[in-house]
Amino acid sequence: MNYYNALQIKELTGLSKSAVYNLIKVLNTKLKKEYPGTIILNGKVPKWYADKKLKLKEVEDEIKY
Repeated sequence: MNYYNALQIKELTGLSKSAVYNLIKVLNTKLKKEYPGTIILNGKVPKWYADKKLKLKEVEDEIKY
């Protein structure tokens, strides 16, 4: 499984380092609730989940047009 780390999320969102870690914590908490039994890695979030929740792929698609 591919993951975003804090630096990658920081580059994608422009948030501060502390805000990125809070965001990752919130995303991982939601992920755990939606998909019980999921193994969570501190400081990382699965790319598919971050893309879905932050709508990163939709934004990239719009920029291409």
